[in-house]
Amino acid sequence: MEKFKLMNAFQIKGLMVILMILDHLRYINHLVSPEMSSFFTVISRCVAPMFAYFAVEGIRHTHNLKKYCLRLSILAGIVFVGNITLNTFFKIFADVLSGREQQILYRSDNVIFTLALGVFAILSVQEGMRKQGIWKICLYITSSISFFLGFFWGEWGTVILPFMFVEYFFHDKKVIRFIGYGLIEVISLVLPFGEPLYFLVFPFMLLYNGERGPQTKFSKYFFYAFYPIHLWIIAIINFQVWVQVQ
Repeated sequence: MEKFKLMNAFQIKGLMVILMILDHLRYINHLVSPEMSSFFTVISRCVAPMFAYFAVEGIRHTHNLKKYCLRLSILAGIVFVGNITLNTFFKIFADVLSGREQQILYRSDNVIFTLALGVFAILSVQEGMRKQGIWKICLYITSSISFFLGFFWGEWGTVILPFMFVEYFFHDKKVIRFIGYGLIEVISLVLPFGEPLYFLVFPFMLLYNGERGPQTKFSKYFFYAFYPIHLWIIAIINFQVWVQVQ
């Protein structure tokens, strides 16, 4: 299998970014046909699980897990505030331009929130393993709350939360890990908000050679910044399209 491990983390993330953009083009009204939009949606089902996989890699290799968790949480908060700001802006101007109340025009994606909850849940379990008595119980309860909050209310939560736990806690137990993958697929098929095509992530996991790639400030923060910025740009373009047809 080693001969298939051809790409480092930076290269795979770059490919995921391209797939992410293609998927999100459907947020711009009339830009792509329904058939093309469906195709882009299918081929991009690997993106969120792949970034969840790299989040687990970050947990394993970071020198400060608490700081890593805090960084993700801050980014999730920035995305949340940015989404609210854009939604408010669009709502006000849409009402003014149309002369009547309009529905919000922008979809508030925030998969970073789900990833942050996953990292926090794993961090809480780690800390709980080191504690005794009431502290252990409190940390395990905190982890459970984070897990179920992300599972039921986070974007891609039904896949990302269990996937991160399986990848982290059973990384060296191949049989249990594969059983976990299967259970995630069953959950995705049963629940109405599941993502049954998440398994498209596995070929990219096989391509990963375990190397991070370039280790610069740009490579470290680019993918954090790209996610919200490209969504906000797409939202602004979509609003401009809406304005033109009014």
